[in-house]
Amino acid sequence: MRMRDYSRPTTLNPDRLFGQVAQRLAVAIITGAVKAGEVLPDEDDLRGDISVSRTAYREAVKVLTAKGLVEARPKSGTRAAPRDSWNLLDPDVLAWHFEADPNEKFIRDLFELRRFAEPAAARLAAQRRTAADIARIEAAFRGMVDNEPYDDVTIRADLAFHESVFAASHNATLMCLASAVAATVQWSLLLKSVDDRDFFVASLVDHERVLDAIVQRDGDLAAARMKALVIDSLNTTLAMLTPLSATAIQKTA
Repeated sequence: MRMRDYSRPTTLNPDRLFGQVAQRLAVAIITGAVKAGEVLPDEDDLRGDISVSRTAYREAVKVLTAKGLVEARPKSGTRAAPRDSWNLLDPDVLAWHFEADPNEKFIRDLFELRRFAEPAAARLAAQRRTAADIARIEAAFRGMVDNEPYDDVTIRADLAFHESVFAASHNATLMCLASAVAATVQWSLLLKSVDDRDFFVASLVDHERVLDAIVQRDGDLAAARMKALVIDSLNTTLAMLTPLSATAIQKTA
């Protein structure tokens, strides 16, 4: 199975003008600078260090409309859409949230999704994995072990590990969540630095334990270990963001 390229924070090419316009409008909507129901800034309002053409603006609005962030109303222009219409699992929408400094509630919501989805994927992977699936998961884990903590290659390997577990579940509906999980994993990894070696070593142990359970075809164990991995990741992420106020989640598995 061909792995996605996570080298860019969004699926839109940042070198294309419409991608830059879409990013600016999206962040303004997500942060509340443009509130639901308000008319979007026009091309002139967006001009700053970039020159916004009418074509680029229209293309950006098309992208945001498809992702649920804006809506066109007859005779009243294009306006910011209410939050409940946003496609929150879209990788670009997630990336724009992360760029806008997500609040703790949003982070916990995303990790809550991971706590449901990833253990389920790990359980099915343990039951259904093929030799090729194991080879992909092992290769991803080896990529984490053989490189420096939190450098680009290691982050890509970590993302490949999680996507490979989803792929090994052989469940098409679960695979639909893989991109949202990958965006969350990537963002939480980018918070860390090469100096956070203790976190990195602990994460390697968590990943290896999941891999071993999948190899053993022990679905219950794989699910429990993946749940522990996700909880560890959440607690580490919250500690990075709010070291004094974060409330840790206790592992129950």
